[in-house]
Amino acid sequence: MSLYEGIQRFLAGVDPVILSRGQGYFRGGNVENIEREGDHITAEVCGSEADPYLVDIGFDEDGEIEVWDCDCPYDWGPVCKHTVAALLAIQAEQPEEQRENTGNAAIQALVEQAEKSQLIALILAHCREDQRFQNQVLSVLEDSGELELASIKELVRTSLSTHKGYGDIDARDCDAICKDLDDALDKARHRIERGQHDQAFEIAQFILLTGLRLLEEVDCSFDPLWRTIYNAIELIELGAKHLAESGKERGEWVRKLLSIAQDLAFDGWEDQRFDFLERITVLADAQNESEFYCALDHLSDRRWERFADSRQRTEQEELVRYHIVQTVHGQAAAQAYLEDHVGVDRFRLMLIQEHMEAGRYADAECLCRERIAKESPERPSRISQWQYLLYEIYQGQGQRERQIEQARKLALWGDMEFYKTTKTLLTEAGQWQDAYPHFLEELKAALPARRYMEILAQEKETVLLMEHVRVYRDTVFQYGGILVSRYSKEIYGMYSAVIRQATKRINGRNDYHGLSELLCSLVDLGGITEAQALLNEIYQTYPRRPALRDELDRVERRIREKAMVGGAASGCKAKAWRYDQK
Repeated sequence: MSLYEGIQRFLAGVDPVILSRGQGYFRGGNVENIEREGDHITAEVCGSEADPYLVDIGFDEDGEIEVWDCDCPYDWGPVCKHTVAALLAIQAEQPEEQRENTGNAAIQALVEQAEKSQLIALILAHCREDQRFQNQVLSVLEDSGELELASIKELVRTSLSTHKGYGDIDARDCDAICKDLDDALDKARHRIERGQHDQAFEIAQFILLTGLRLLEEVDCSFDPLWRTIYNAIELIELGAKHLAESGKERGEWVRKLLSIAQDLAFDGWEDQRFDFLERITVLADAQNESEFYCALDHLSDRRWERFADSRQRTEQEELVRYHIVQTVHGQAAAQAYLEDHVGVDRFRLMLIQEHMEAGRYADAECLCRERIAKESPERPSRISQWQYLLYEIYQGQGQRERQIEQARKLALWGDMEFYKTTKTLLTEAGQWQDAYPHFLEELKAALPARRYMEILAQEKETVLLMEHVRVYRDTVFQYGGILVSRYSKEIYGMYSAVIRQATKRINGRNDYHGLSELLCSLVDLGGITEAQALLNEIYQTYPRRPALRDELDRVERRIREKAMVGGAASGCKAKAWRYDQK
């Protein structure tokens, strides 16, 4: 018998109430840290207390459960919900083929022999016990979708009520709610596959608005909820594409979807609102085009009333209008729309990319330079995308000299990748050796000192680098490895000075660990004598800090290891500084 079968047999004898509660814990993701050792499996199950409960289960060689234990206080029966949840999680980890094949032949034989009335009674009983199973039955058997939608809404309401409680919704509660919302979206996806767009749209729009309203009650950084919202939007887009391709009447659904886009649930989430609008433009046609524009105008008026800004259209709104033109009037009209609205950065970028793909680099460069001309001529705090595009244009044109000059400019503005690019291009042109000294001077004048030091380190300019390290002494740990062969005594001295300063500020385990890391780096660099001297000073300064001594043990071990490998450090003895000698 497999482990899967053994668990199945055990759960068959569990009290139905406890089984249902355990299933809820398992589906809610409460089971963590499953570990197996021989015939025993342990798992942690998060419950009502701050610390998880530990479940321990023993199996015999045939997969039967012999012993089980949970450290929760439940004593009303032999099996608690935490044990059930752990068993379900263990069962879920079994190989897929084992789970699918277990008992299939026997069950199939029993089902085939059963009377219809028996199967009906069994299905109805299971529907009463498990609303998710009920939804699955409705999804497969009900064409209208009305009962399924009502059942989904009831399940979601129950899920919200169960997991919201009386306080804020935490990450675990949000995960559990999202699982129920995602399950409903799966039902909608199956409806789309069967061509039942109306039913699919109803489910997807309900889940979308539910997710958006839930954002007001949760930490909006919760990724699962955002994934659910975007899954709902993408599913509506998929349904819209299928509906557009089918040639069926779309007017009613266009009105419903435009109404959803104007729902207050989207307020505060304008990016998502216009993303939704952009995706449903696949349903735009000559009959409903004006309805799309009316919805956009209404949103613009609302924004103007709310924020008292000008009635100018936003870039997001212009993009939706562009897609409407493209869908209704074709690519030529869309191209003309882009050219008429080239003041919108998104459209300018689209035009530049189209010109580049078509090999019209001169047109692309013109558009790019027009936009760059509006930027400040001073060194930018952040390099704009237009400067990078200009480099791509020169690269596409094969204009090597202009490409090198643009790469050099990007390097001088602080993009280290373009320092490497400039070097590569100049090397390929045979100009690097001549250009390098002047370029290095330009970089020194243009870049912050620490960024300039990165280049000096790359080029092994040890003399210039050491000059800067003397000024910015904390960088010795970053560049000491490059400089130690030439300036060993000075580097060890700088390491020691920084470590002595750090020693004065230590207070707690984290500081002790950081101090030991600094000392180990000095040992690794070859400063064993200096490290031993520092250890001696620290022991004398802090004679009664066992936690510090534990951390410094690691430094002593590192010293012994280096002595065994190198054998050349006279100050590194097998008996390093011991605390009991102080």
